[in-house]
Amino acid sequence: MGEYFFLNGKILPASEAVLKITDLALLRGFGIFDFMRTYRQKPFMIDHYLRRFFNSARLMDLEIPLSKEEITEIIMQLLERNRIFEAGIRMVLTGGYTSNGYTPAEPNFFILIEKINFPPQSSYENGIRLYFYQHQREFSQIKSINYLSPILLRKRIEAANAFDVLYHFNDQVLEVSRSNFFIIRDQKVITPDTNVLPGITRSSVIHMAREYCTVEERPLPVDELWQADEAFMTGTTKKVLPVVQVGDHIIGSGSPGPATRKLTELFKNFEDSHV
Repeated sequence: MGEYFFLNGKILPASEAVLKITDLALLRGFGIFDFMRTYRQKPFMIDHYLRRFFNSARLMDLEIPLSKEEITEIIMQLLERNRIFEAGIRMVLTGGYTSNGYTPAEPNFFILIEKINFPPQSSYENGIRLYFYQHQREFSQIKSINYLSPILLRKRIEAANAFDVLYHFNDQVLEVSRSNFFIIRDQKVITPDTNVLPGITRSSVIHMAREYCTVEERPLPVDELWQADEAFMTGTTKKVLPVVQVGDHIIGSGSPGPATRKLTELFKNFEDSHV
């Protein structure tokens, strides 16, 4: 983590940025967050992440105490003070100091600056495995602080030598715990569009993929996953990460395919274009 954080109107040393134990985030897990990163030391697609953060707040009936412009200025100040070469930027809005342990109050708003942990290069070269688990996140359009399921599953994921968990529910493939999921079948890029978080990287990849192939945003039956030629996941720190195995099932040839490699290259060019 960084040395300085923002909390309720002030930039503070990390040791002084504290919340009281009556915060509804602690008592009931009620709160939202969003996470963006820098690229070449500048916030990457900050307008998109702020828009999603404000939308999550609206859906949770929480009020962010600052404007997008004010938050942007605070983030720039934090990046300058913390001097982390490439940083993660975590914005959190909590339910506030509740009077009865249940009812939201005035939210607490804080911003953390932290080091980014990207997957190793070998994961992009060889692809990764996902643990397959039946689950659907509650209020999937909201980026909630509630990560009960993947944290409880962490030992199973590690035991399976998997990178993360892919959710399915009612015979439909949904999303990875912190990322979106895609398959490629018959030269079409297909990604679930129901009961999943609207990922920022997901949206960018869909846009660039449409330049050279058909993209389908629709429900993805589990049976269709088993017939995929390729698969990959997208996320802020994952970018375009090849998936070569889900559970015990090998995807395609068991290696990152040409379409996934092409999208990885296109996304790198997309990053460069935003500097």
